Amino acid sequence: MRSFLFLCILMLVLNGCSAPPSTPIPVATLMPTATAAPAPPEAPSGVPSDSGWQSVQPGVEVRRLRLSVAESSPTLIHVLRFDPARVRFQVGYAPDAPKTIGRWIEEQGAIAAINGGFFDPENRTVALLIMAGQAVGTSYTGRGGMFAVDQAGQVQVRGLAEQPYDTSEPLLEALQGWPLLVQRGGVAAYSYEDGERARRSAVARDRAGRVLFIAVTSTRFTLAEFSTWLAQSDLDIDAALNLDGGSSTGMMLRTSRLSDRVDAFVPLPIVLLVLPRA
Repeated sequence: MRSFLFLCILMLVLNGCSAPPSTPIPVATLMPTATAAPAPPEAPSGVPSDSGWQSVQPGVEVRRLRLSVAESSPTLIHVLRFDPARVRFQVGYAPDAPKTIGRWIEEQGAIAAINGGFFDPENRTVALLIMAGQAVGTSYTGRGGMFAVDQAGQVQVRGLAEQPYDTSEPLLEALQGWPLLVQRGGVAAYSYEDGERARRSAVARDRAGRVLFIAVTSTRFTLAEFSTWLAQSDLDIDAALNLDGGSSTGMMLRTSRLSDRVDAFVPLPIVLLVLPRA
């Protein structure tokens, strides 16, 4: 009997050894597995990784920069540059039917667009707009700035404290914003530091008379930092005006050769459009 029991036990053991193993139960490791070191930033702190200016059609250029700001991860900055002799500018205003930046481009047959100035909860402009010579809203007084195109097609970006709006000015298109970021001569114009970081957008004029649209996709700049960066950058800015940033920051370029897009988080009642000259 004992021999029989011994043989049964031996057979069970041998069968267990040949059977497929059951699903293993994970056991926590005592030490974490080493991981690869994080990749270095795309650009060292304070030094941009730069695409350089790319011409996409006569009078239209695009540039992208990655810049480390305030010890943060690199920030992407989109810049479009236009020759006013090759393109024309038009203010778009639709308070009753705000649109996406893409819809503005599509409906107007535009090359590019950027969000405009500030608006109230009813989507009405809080400052002056001029469209095809017709004024809407009330001008800022003693503050802010203005992008304007006169009847001769000459473009200006100016501070309203130094050159207030005159109702007799023969302006074809204009929009206002606040604050002025760079005053004429390329000097930073805004230094109040409130510590508030947000997506940013601006329109500028360089010393060669070209118009720049600038959009920052991340919440890295305070207004004071944005003002300083614009003045110290190699964009050769003569004057620059802040637009309604934050969730309204939106900019788009659409050409047959290249497209670039920064979507706003909300529909836009005010935009500045770039169209081909007839």
